[in-house]
Amino acid sequence: MKKNIVYFVLFSINLVLNNTLFSQTIASKRAATLGIGMNLSYLENYWVGTKANHYGDFLKMSEVMKRKSMIADIAKEGFKTIRMPVCFSAFASIQAPYQWDYPLGLTATDSLIKWCMNNGLKVIIDLHHPEYNGSIPEANTIDRKLFLWKSVAERYKNTDPEKVFFELQNEPHDITAEEWRAEANQLISAVRAIAPRHTLVVGFHDWNSREGLLKSEPFDDPNIIYTFHYYDPFIFTHQGATWTSPEVRDLRNIPFPSPTDNSTLVVPPSAKGTWVEYNVTHYSRYGTPEAIYNALAKAKDWSVQKNVPIFLGEFGSYSNFADADSRCRHANAVYDALTALDIPSAWWEWNGGFNMFQKGTTALSPCIKTDIGNYVLKTLGLSKTPELTDVDILSNARQDVFTIKSTGNTVYSAQLINLQGKSIAKKKLSKKKLTVNKQQSGTYILKFFDAKNRIIGYKKVEKP
Repeated sequence: MKKNIVYFVLFSINLVLNNTLFSQTIASKRAATLGIGMNLSYLENYWVGTKANHYGDFLKMSEVMKRKSMIADIAKEGFKTIRMPVCFSAFASIQAPYQWDYPLGLTATDSLIKWCMNNGLKVIIDLHHPEYNGSIPEANTIDRKLFLWKSVAERYKNTDPEKVFFELQNEPHDITAEEWRAEANQLISAVRAIAPRHTLVVGFHDWNSREGLLKSEPFDDPNIIYTFHYYDPFIFTHQGATWTSPEVRDLRNIPFPSPTDNSTLVVPPSAKGTWVEYNVTHYSRYGTPEAIYNALAKAKDWSVQKNVPIFLGEFGSYSNFADADSRCRHANAVYDALTALDIPSAWWEWNGGFNMFQKGTTALSPCIKTDIGNYVLKTLGLSKTPELTDVDILSNARQDVFTIKSTGNTVYSAQLINLQGKSIAKKKLSKKKLTVNKQQSGTYILKFFDAKNRIIGYKKVEKP
């Protein structure tokens, strides 16, 4: 209870600060609309291709087409934004004069953006892996990245700037803060000359780390949302991940939160004497919801102090070795903090190794559904409104009729809202029934009013 009170007080303070500081900026207004988001992977998977073809042959339209239904599912679950990582680098020649060797990659990107728009989703176009993680060093020049962004900005300059965002580069690394800042300034200028109204999403050095954000200053351009990634505690979120260092690859059975007795955790031989051993030994210091909240609060403090909006572009946990209950508790801790601090975000990822599906299915885990619902309640101003226990709702699978059974007589009208926060209908009840136009199956929120149009409560409802 004490923790909830603290979260609420801090959230209230941040809300006041947001309204006071950010109310006049385009970037802050657009950041506030991003809400709860999801990364949709595939167009960044260059490693599936062949190096001789600078990996551009990785893309298969059959895989792209699978994302059409995925995008619809993401929207149906209540997410408002898709962060779309794209390895544009794989589709362009390595040497100047640059050209598009694999224009099919641009066509695929067009399709995904269109499907996002058709489902009412905002989309962040993210330049992912321009350097192929070092496998083709000459690909990572500023001239080549300028070609990529000038071409991408030209292609999408006429999209709605309220719905389409440009993220300059995912996780800049193996570059100093000063070097990245110089590159980013050139990229910002190049995109601005072509798409002056679109909001840019920009992170900092050291893999878009939170620490890199805290050590950096905003750029001169006022229409930027600043992004960072957060995968702490790393020994939990990445245990067993094959692409990490050996001491992390060999980790197993790290729970969340930290157990009372850390001596029960096993340090693999490869981790002896490394930072991993230290982190396992001291896991109780930061493997907790409180530690997660405090870390994210520092990012929010930076946002308030610099008077700029922020966006958590990636967070999540690898599914192969972390147990499902721990993953849910970790997700809940991060989402609770993000909701309290009013930070928009995008989970990594929908359908890959970090997915949050129930085992053996493509259905979201109930814990994530709860987090989405809590976020929607906050955005609708229902966080402190009671969920009515004396109301039962029956929904008809064939007809769009919600029958409301109440033991009281105070319910006069009802408003049907989807998980993206969109109001579908608000009507006076007729014989305890609310009839609306045809709606998809899924989760909805019914908001109830008395005869004087005062809110008296809400109820979640599943339409089959």
